Amino acid sequence: MKKQKFSYHFTPAGITSNFVPLLVILYAKEDIDLKDFEYKMWNVLQVCSYDREDKENLQELIIEYSETYECEEYVFAYGDIGAIEGGVLEGIISKENTLYASSSELNDREKIKKVLDEFEKMSPEL
Repeated sequence: MKKQKFSYHFTPAGITSNFVPLLVILYAKEDIDLKDFEYKMWNVLQVCSYDREDKENLQELIIEYSETYECEEYVFAYGDIGAIEGGVLEGIISKENTLYASSSELNDREKIKKVLDEFEKMSPEL
């Protein structure tokens, strides 16, 4: 595995449960300050400065976290359309579990929380 160019920050869910999904937020090439992001019972992986060249490294990172936290079946992606199209990982994140956003929406934590509420509606087990 070659060294990835992107930076990332993982925030585990605040509550331990039998089932906690993983949200991957892709910020494309924006240089942002990645801080803990907690909301309900979600594991959150934020990826900054993601580039299509990093696809394999991102796939490995998502697999690692989803297996460690046992949420392989519920991995959701939210982010910049270019970053997601380059990184929506066949077999890892389905198109049904993906929502696109503009850069301004990605910087608004309240909008991200609304997206998580939408993902919950899409998955009856959540």
